[in-house]
Amino acid sequence: MLTLVHLSDVHSCRRRDLAAAVIQLHPDGVMITGDLFDGVQVPDPAFDLVRELRQADLEVFYVTGNHELYRLDTRELLNELRELGVRVLENEVLSWKGIQVAGIIEDTWPEDVRLPDTDRFRLLLIHDPYKADRLPAGTASLILSGHMHGGQWRIGQQGLAGPGHRLFPKYTSGLYSTVKGARLIVSRGLGDWMKIPRICNPWHLPVIHLRLSADTEDPADGNQEA
Repeated sequence: MLTLVHLSDVHSCRRRDLAAAVIQLHPDGVMITGDLFDGVQVPDPAFDLVRELRQADLEVFYVTGNHELYRLDTRELLNELRELGVRVLENEVLSWKGIQVAGIIEDTWPEDVRLPDTDRFRLLLIHDPYKADRLPAGTASLILSGHMHGGQWRIGQQGLAGPGHRLFPKYTSGLYSTVKGARLIVSRGLGDWMKIPRICNPWHLPVIHLRLSADTEDPADGNQEA
């Protein structure tokens, strides 16, 4: 069994006790699906969060979101994350604990991505869940995304609005199937992207348990370019 914690859309917000809550779950890995940093806010709270996770010896994986692309210092931020020991995935795939973990950066056209063939379980991190619909069939066993902030205002299970002026978006929170049949988990996120408050839409910290087959081997870690 692998336990994964899914962080998304922190937006450089300082969330009290967030790092402690993640650490207490004793996850095998922490998966960050973009917008860890905000387009205009200072990056210090995001780095403080990651530093606490790494000091607890947690393995952290990360892909960019759209807000990282709004910044002029994106490359410096990614280099600092790498110095902290974060596995920054830029259209890459790596072997980890018997599965593959892949990441597609925000400014890549999903249709152009061709990950190497594999018969292993492949976990894919991509910021925008709508892009998951455009991935070639068989790209991943499970996809993690964020970006939609739960639809900002929620009525029951339906979010009302999302980035890009989407009304009643189809992917806002929880488990879905993409148009090509892939499993997709969308986080409502842990930060805010606009001044309109979240209503009936609490912050979201998905915890995912992957049950692996008994004969799954644990290959040595290694990166492959996608």
